[in-house]
Amino acid sequence: MTAADRDRAPILVVDDDAATRRCLEALLEQAGHAVTAAGTLAEARARAGAREPALAVLDLILPDGDGISLLDELRAMWPGLPAVVVTGYPEPRSIVEAMRRGAADYLAKPVDPDVFLSACRAAIRPGVEVGARAGRLASPLILGDSPATARLRETIDRLARSRPAGVLITGEGGVGKTWLAQVLHDASPRRPAPCLVYPCATAYEPAVGLFGLAPARATRGGVLTAAAGGTLILDDVDRLPVDVQSRLLDWVERGPRPAPTLIGLTASPARGILVDWLARITIHVLPLRERQADIGPLAAQFLTLAAREHGRRFDGFSAAAARALTTAIWPGNVRELKETIDGAAGVAAGGAIQPEHLALPAPAGALGPPAWVAAGEPRPLREIQDAYIDHVLALTGGNRARTARLLGVARETLRTRLLSRRAGG
Repeated sequence: MTAADRDRAPILVVDDDAATRRCLEALLEQAGHAVTAAGTLAEARARAGAREPALAVLDLILPDGDGISLLDELRAMWPGLPAVVVTGYPEPRSIVEAMRRGAADYLAKPVDPDVFLSACRAAIRPGVEVGARAGRLASPLILGDSPATARLRETIDRLARSRPAGVLITGEGGVGKTWLAQVLHDASPRRPAPCLVYPCATAYEPAVGLFGLAPARATRGGVLTAAAGGTLILDDVDRLPVDVQSRLLDWVERGPRPAPTLIGLTASPARGILVDWLARITIHVLPLRERQADIGPLAAQFLTLAAREHGRRFDGFSAAAARALTTAIWPGNVRELKETIDGAAGVAAGGAIQPEHLALPAPAGALGPPAWVAAGEPRPLREIQDAYIDHVLALTGGNRARTARLLGVARETLRTRLLSRRAGG
């Protein structure tokens, strides 16, 4: 099937959870794809029909079978069929087996909408992705005109050539740490090998997830095995238990080869044996408010992507809208900027984006220092943090899921913090 045929063919979504299935359907349909959905293995067989789908999105556990068996059946009929695995229990051996049998990517539930759509696009049109990422250097992929971003491009280009064993990327939530880690992978000789993201803060039994069920230093069935020869991105690496950090560092020094490059991501200054080892090479990403020259190029790129998603033509931003973008606070950094541009593209009919299309926070300094800035007399850190949480909650209209994403924390962490405040803790 050609790329053009895949664009016209429906995507097959198989998930036994009705809420998840409807959510994935809605995301794909909003992105312009036709969708065929099923809740069981039998329904999937019946609805796949005689026409090859553009993509199969498969849950691993189904009432009458499993997603891996279904993947085998589908690829037996259509050997080139791309697939993305979505699972509520990312059991390492199943993930590795799915990828060995042809899955392009796997995502843990609940899925991030942007990550899900990006994974689907990459699976459907791998040629387009490779073409867009052509070249060994990462420079064209890191947009921005600020001096800090220019230095960032130079650093990534240098590291891509030096093949480091480990790197630590630090910065506030939403600055683009995961994207930068993926850029580093794509710019390196490891690009043909897997690049996997492991969520250290929310992972169930991380020792099993990373190393599998084999004893000692063997890594049969773990995520480390799946990423062999490529890159393993450890999101919130500082949240790994101390014993797991120690075991992982021991594995790095004595484990099997080829080992993946480890890239740790953290928004906090926390320390740990593995974090300290990774920090020998540290990349710090400044918040968007400290590199305003990047806002214009990033907004333009996000608008181009949104135009494709919505099937509309936009003529950039009016002068007033551009000015509003560059003077906004952006507590959620690049992630919030992208969500804002996506929202504007959804309400604008076309032409130039105007200020009224943008759901923006107040301009910096318009109302004096915000409550979460440590100005004047010293205040307890928790008080400042609570004020900032309230600020982001207000920006999102009380949407806790989006607030957690912008803050760079798990939704359960935010919920616990809010409950603690109500209880007076």
